Amino acid sequence: MCTVDILQIIREPVWFIECETLIPAGFPSPAEDERGQPIDLNKILLPHPTHTYLARVNGLSMDGPPSHIPDGALLAIDCSLKPQVGHIVVAAVDGEFTVKRLEKRGSTYWLVPDNPAHTAIEVRGKDHVKVWGVVTHVVTEMINGQLNHHVRTRRLQ
Repeated sequence: MCTVDILQIIREPVWFIECETLIPAGFPSPAEDERGQPIDLNKILLPHPTHTYLARVNGLSMDGPPSHIPDGALLAIDCSLKPQVGHIVVAAVDGEFTVKRLEKRGSTYWLVPDNPAHTAIEVRGKDHVKVWGVVTHVVTEMINGQLNHHVRTRRLQ
């Protein structure tokens, strides 16, 4: 099972300079030397600050296509959004948090992993599964070790 640890976050602006030139993932092209306006990552990742949390993924059940969410990634979870079929959600299954894709098969809802090596979880009612929030963004570390040094975790009870 892929679990999540809810993180404490500082809700102060985090400013970056946005590059207005698109960066192609194919062949390189000349980039302009112009810099864009500063952007605030809090406004992007935490649009509803009192209802949005960051969590770290623990496990491999979502590392397959289409989401490719690796172990250790940070998730922005918005608890004010209504979960819909196809959304990646954080749910409490028998009191334990997990991250899965919400699907409907016939009249039954399922929490489905993107990694086929893991099994889906049938939603058998609110006592068994409670969808806690919708994953809106994933922050993946490309150089191992830096994110763990700057983000501390604590488990919510």
